[in-house]
Order: sequence, then structure tokens, then C-alpha cells
Amino acid sequence: MSRPPAEVPGAADALALAQLVREAVAAEVPRQALHLRLSRLGRHRHRGPHRHLLREALEPALRPLRSRLFALPNGDLVAVTPPGRGPLREAEAVLRILLAEEEPPGGLPLHVVLDLPRDAAALLAAVEEALEVSRPDAGRETLHAPVPPAAEDGGPGALSRPHPLDASVQPPASVPPAELAALEAALRGASLARFLRARPVCRLERGGAGAEPAWEEWRLAWPELRATLAPALDMAAAPWLARRLRRLLDRRLLAELARPEEARRRGPLGLCLAAEVLGEPEFLRLDALLGPARRAATVLALPAEDALADPEGFAFARDFARARGYRVALELDEPGLLPALPLERLGVELLRLTWSPALAALAPALPPGRVVLAGADRAAAIGWGWEAGITLFEGRLLRPRA
Repeated sequence: MSRPPAEVPGAADALALAQLVREAVAAEVPRQALHLRLSRLGRHRHRGPHRHLLREALEPALRPLRSRLFALPNGDLVAVTPPGRGPLREAEAVLRILLAEEEPPGGLPLHVVLDLPRDAAALLAAVEEALEVSRPDAGRETLHAPVPPAAEDGGPGALSRPHPLDASVQPPASVPPAELAALEAALRGASLARFLRARPVCRLERGGAGAEPAWEEWRLAWPELRATLAPALDMAAAPWLARRLRRLLDRRLLAELARPEEARRRGPLGLCLAAEVLGEPEFLRLDALLGPARRAATVLALPAEDALADPEGFAFARDFARARGYRVALELDEPGLLPALPLERLGVELLRLTWSPALAALAPALPPGRVVLAGADRAAAIGWGWEAGITLFEGRLLRPRA
């Protein structure tokens, strides 16, 4: 008679690790995981004395508070620790010595460091693989169980957490790890030139001579791109996936803009980038091409979601951009958040809003002379902007003077 999932050796650790990953993604809490793939060694090598030595090699990674070790059913070990590469580097140095003769030439390494929440899909795939190798049905019902409804009376049930693979975090049915990897590979390899969009931001004053070009905003047309490469993808059902793909597409946009022959012909730029992308090689290449004078004319908008989810990361990106000479803006899609994100406290120069009727109630709170109104596709939007003291607009109605 087969054992229930809870009795399968390592199944409890596998499910606990999946829950930890889900929580890290849902709360945007950074974690690092050192995955030791002992299942790739022979059975006699990942058990007994050799396993004990490898387990001891992980001790430095487990020194920080809130660190934890998970032993998976297939023999793999996963050490999860708060961010900070010092302890992990120490553990990796010992592992490289112990595994020097075991590493498969040209194959997957026997240990890898993953960053959460960015690499959540890869780690959850490893958990699922460990359960399948141990026993095809071990733990799968628990891992993929539906989320119990929250109690309506606010009792203990109201605090129950969603399932580790809840659709809002990592929906295995709609975006399995293999399909996610295929989608990301398609986005990395596809030519995105035809999806590039440039829209002028113009200075337009009431009674003035016409629209004076200020800069061009460059973006990728995500709806068209998604319809071409992933027509069945439901982004609303997977916010974690939207954030992950946004970072990938930001890097692709930067790579397109950093083509030397194109970069030299462009005037002042406007870009909206996830805060963490500012440290990526693609951004640094464009930064080097622009030079000091063009950086001073470039506007970098950082999403308000980044300021709310990771204030420290947002502050680091803002300070880095300002130190490099860029003008920094806050991109705010939800105008109701404006009272919680004052520009003075955030240390940004401009606020980028998209026109909607909901903006009318915010006019008195808008900082004069520091707002860019996007989506100004109707005369009513420009008229409202003038009443609110706005002079910078982006929209189909604008035709820059030659």
C-alpha cells in the first residue's frame, strides 16, 4: 500500500518550500536559495558520508537569521536565506572543492543560486520535479490543491494563506515552467523592432504658438507583442508573470535603443523602466552611448508600484539615475495613490499621469509645472491639463512644430 504524501520522505519539506516561495512572491520579499542538485549524483554519492560533508558545506549559508534548509524527496538540498551574498559565497567555495570531480562537463551545474521572487518559477519547478521523481503522485494533490475560501466572520479562516501555486503567484495549469521558459526564450529571440513605438512629449501652453517638442517616449507595444507571441496569455490572472515579463521586455527595449547607429540619431529620450533594470548591462550600454549631455536631456520614469513594493530598491535606482545626470519621474497609473506618494518625499522631478476622468478630483493636488499628462488624445484632456497648470502633454492630438 502506498504511503500518503505526508509520509513520503522529504515531501513535507518540499511542500513547505513551495509555500515559502509563494509567500516571497506574494509579498515581494527578497530571498536567496542555494539549490544543491544531489539527485544528479549516483545514489551512493548523495547518501551517507559524502552527503554529510555536503550538508556541512551549507552551514555558512544557514548562519543568518530566518535561514532554513529543505531536504527534498529526490535527495536535493535547498538552503534559503535572506539576501546577502557573503554567507552564500562561503558555502559555494566549499561546494566547488567537494564537487570538483562530480560536475558534468557542459551540463547543468550541481549547485545554483536563485533569487526570489525573480526565480520563483525555476525553484517551484525543482520542487515539483523532486516530488515526481520520488513518487509520481506524491504531494501533487497537496501542491496543487484549490485555495480554501476565507472565513466571512474574520476568524482564523480569514487569515489562511492561498495555496503555494495560487493563480495570483504561479498558476501551474495556465503557465507551466516549460511554457514560461519557452515564452521567455521567444521574447529574447524575437525581433522587436516592429513593436517599438515613439511618441513625442510636447510643451503646449495656452495661447502659445504651438506644440514644442520636449522629448520622445520610447516603449514596446505590449498588446500587439502579446497577441503575436502569446495570444492565450491572461496577464490579469498572473500579476507575478506581468512583473517578470515587464523586466525582460525592459531589457529588450534597452537593447534595441542601444544600437549605436540608431542611438546617435535620436534626440532626447523618455523611458519608463522597472527600478531594478537600471543596474542591468543593457541599461549601462545605453548609458555609455548617451554621454553626459544627452543623459541630462533624458527622462527616466520609475513605476509607482516599485516605490510601494520595494522602497529601498526604488530609492537606490532613483539615486543612481540622478547621479548619472538623468531627470527622474514617477509613473503613476492609479491617480488615487498620489496622496501616498508625494514627489518631495520620493525625490523625483516629474510626475507622469495618464489622462482619465478620475484625474479631475486631483487637480488641486498636482504639483505645478512638474506633471506630464499622457494619453491626451482629446481636446478635453488638454483643456483640463491647462486648468491644472500642466504644459507637458503626450497624445495623438499633438503635432510638434517642425
